[in-house]
Amino acid sequence: MDNALISSDAGDPTVDYERFRILARVTHDAVWDWNPVTDQIWWSDGLFSLFGYESKDWKPGAAEWRERIHPDDRQRVISSVDTAVRECRSSWTSEYRFRKADGTYAYIHDRGQLVVQDDRVVRMVGAMHDVTAQVTALARQQQADQLKFIIDSALTAMALYAIVRDPATGELVDMRYELINHMAERMTGRSAAELVGKTMRTAFPGIDKTGIWPRYKHLAETGETMRYHNHYTANGYDIWYEVQGVRHGDWIVLSFLDITELKNTQLKLEALNQELFRSNENLQQFAYVASHDLQEPLRKIQSFGDLLKSSGLPAEGPAADYLDRMQSAARRMSVLIRDLLAYSRITTQRDTFCPVPLDDVLQNTLTTLDMLVMESNAVIEADPLPVVQGDATQLEQLMLNLLTNALKFSKPGQAPHIQIRVTALSASELPSTVRPTKAAPRYVRIDVMDNGIGFAQKDSSLIFNVFQRLHARSQYGGTGIGLAVVDKVVRNHGGAVIATSEPEVGATFSVYLPAND
Repeated sequence: MDNALISSDAGDPTVDYERFRILARVTHDAVWDWNPVTDQIWWSDGLFSLFGYESKDWKPGAAEWRERIHPDDRQRVISSVDTAVRECRSSWTSEYRFRKADGTYAYIHDRGQLVVQDDRVVRMVGAMHDVTAQVTALARQQQADQLKFIIDSALTAMALYAIVRDPATGELVDMRYELINHMAERMTGRSAAELVGKTMRTAFPGIDKTGIWPRYKHLAETGETMRYHNHYTANGYDIWYEVQGVRHGDWIVLSFLDITELKNTQLKLEALNQELFRSNENLQQFAYVASHDLQEPLRKIQSFGDLLKSSGLPAEGPAADYLDRMQSAARRMSVLIRDLLAYSRITTQRDTFCPVPLDDVLQNTLTTLDMLVMESNAVIEADPLPVVQGDATQLEQLMLNLLTNALKFSKPGQAPHIQIRVTALSASELPSTVRPTKAAPRYVRIDVMDNGIGFAQKDSSLIFNVFQRLHARSQYGGTGIGLAVVDKVVRNHGGAVIATSEPEVGATFSVYLPAND
């Protein structure tokens, strides 16, 4: 464009004007002279050298300048200029982004001096200074400071290394510390000043003789992400840490997470598991002894009792009564041992669980109870039952004990009526009193309802305890273990069981099991 100065005294150049033109040429800034009355503006050659424009492509007037201000900054900058002119200020300054010829934006520090005549601004002279480098450097420094703050705040020790290679062969020979965070300083007991600039093999002599160095070397040579646990006991340390490593070009980042407390807890749990395993083995051995050695004396007691009865002992009298009581106690003891064995043998082995159709479980149970159902004239109604993940044998014990309980506690003179109902529900629909042992998104509720003698609701939390009885043995037989078996089987399968009842109205046992998804 024509470099003629357009101002309030345009057309009458002076010596001061020539000096202004010379100064404008020698500065690296884009010097400008704007007439706010005509909106005409003169630019020095710095505008074109700084921002890559051709003078022939630059339209006269300030509109060209306004159009190239970043859209997000434009209104703010124009408003600040208008305010300075309206209020006849002596100076104006602003920072904004300005579009260059290649479409990128430069960060600009712009400032101007205003010339006021007759209470109005007639001229404004200033310069645009490109501060992109300073802004970028400041942003990078801020990012670096923020990143360092984040790294130093981490609970994981981190270190940045540069791969050191043999100049002749290019073979990896060491790794040089470039950066470590505060946690790395605490973990190693050495400051960044002691480590940064040193190589790993210099800072920790003998590391290449351990199993650690080959791992680091493999990471540096292949770039394969590394992760492992290490127990470090050298130099007075006794710590466990998890190491992770990644490579980027000739840089490696290693992170070290102190897992000493977690590892010690894990080791304690492993020791406890071993102890529990031995205890279970002892329990299994006890079960074997109980099933053979304890039952044998009871069988002899009953056999000798039968021999005494057949040897001419009077059928009535104190001796016969004592003998009957002895044999009855032996039978009860035999049943008790059998039920205890059944309870002790219920173990949690979810790795052996498989889909079990509960309809099949019910049919097998009804076959087992066929005679008892016929003798009591019981009516049993059941919804179609779902398939669940579990152990078929345990689930048959569950169903057998629930139905036996319902048949046993029926009202005298009234046929038992048992209903088995199924409801699907989500985890959020579980009652607050139900706490399954395994979290699942969906559950099935199986309600076993009877019309028996029931019990007081206050006793509902007791009936699942081993040996717990609500009635005298003379009224209702049993060992008080059946419902404890029910509770144990349900918990083994990740569920929960609750009972609701009212005397003389009947009882409902609700079994909650994770749905088979």
